Amino acid sequence: FYNPAPQAPAIAVVDSGVDTTKLADFGNRVVASVNFCSTCTNGAVDDEGHGTMVASLAAGTGLYKGVAQNAPIVNLRTSDASGASRTSDVIAAVDWILQNKAKYNIRVANFSLHSANKASFLNDPLDKAVENLWLNGVVVVAAAGNYAVNGQRSGVLYAPGNDPFVITVGAVDLNGDAGTATHTNAPFSAYGYTPDGFAKPDLGAPGRYMIGPVPATSTLA
Repeated sequence: FYNPAPQAPAIAVVDSGVDTTKLADFGNRVVASVNFCSTCTNGAVDDEGHGTMVASLAAGTGLYKGVAQNAPIVNLRTSDASGASRTSDVIAAVDWILQNKAKYNIRVANFSLHSANKASFLNDPLDKAVENLWLNGVVVVAAAGNYAVNGQRSGVLYAPGNDPFVITVGAVDLNGDAGTATHTNAPFSAYGYTPDGFAKPDLGAPGRYMIGPVPATSTLA
């Protein structure tokens, strides 16, 4: 018997935008698109390419399929073509999620980004914002960061990945082999302790040589 996957909740992708014209990957599942990038003037499009690829890895249905293939996607753009976001814009996107989570059934928010300044989660404004999501029933997933050097312990130093309330994800290097025996931490993927002494990341996921769609005119392309 075929048992279809249960309907996944909506995933908010706080990133560089999602290319909604990639119908093979997303169909009509991008249910909302909002531009919070205060330095961008062309809406919630994806000039960098990162957000589209992240959304496809989470929920794409194209040639290389994502994990939750029936999940609605909420496209919240905060970063420009170089991948830079203002902290205030990211926090504004968090506030929007809180206000609209019931309308779109948002239960997961993804932040493949980190702040520029080392901080304690006790007083960092971005940490406080994402904790508010967690306290209101939204699972927060954040990148550990790509600032390790040659696989050496770097610590996980920046919000929001430094926060014990979020699921922090590191990049696994598959080394060209599907068997887990050869899998290692990707040499660039941050790991170690946060400034407050928490061991991070919380889990690892494939994160090197990933394949997914990006807009043809984007920076990544």
